[in-house]
Amino acid sequence: ECVQNHTPHIMVIDEIGRPREVEAARTVKQRGVRIIASAHGDLRKLLKNKELRGLVGGVESVTLGDAAAKEEAMRKSNGKANGSFSKTKAQRMGEPTFDVIVEVRRGEKHEWRITRDAKVAVDAILDGQKYKAELRSRDSRLPIVMYDLVEL
Repeated sequence: ECVQNHTPHIMVIDEIGRPREVEAARTVKQRGVRIIASAHGDLRKLLKNKELRGLVGGVESVTLGDAAAKEEAMRKSNGKANGSFSKTKAQRMGEPTFDVIVEVRRGEKHEWRITRDAKVAVDAILDGQKYKAELRSRDSRLPIVMYDLVEL
């Protein structure tokens, strides 16, 4: 209703925590409004949370044919065939509501992680791989911010 009546350019949402709020955020983004929001948990925990995973595109399980399942097993085991493979695979259902994710951990006021491409990170996690993020930190006594690239 706010988007229809007031046509905002930016919307700030504190603590998205329910499926209706996830859907509302997705709808707002589809209408071209930029969103800054918070939700509890890191990216991996967000993917495990059925109520909130829609923020990062959602997750669906797909069934693979025999050839595709064997190929997937070979790829994941770095070309070493071990005879066992799964015919199901988790994949992202749609576009993430947020392009960039900033993770701030409880008690760590001077350190945060930035994932610049949520889509790539989510796909990597669902594929059992690591993803790249920036680890930024600051010393409260100095006027500088340090950053490092990390794989999570």
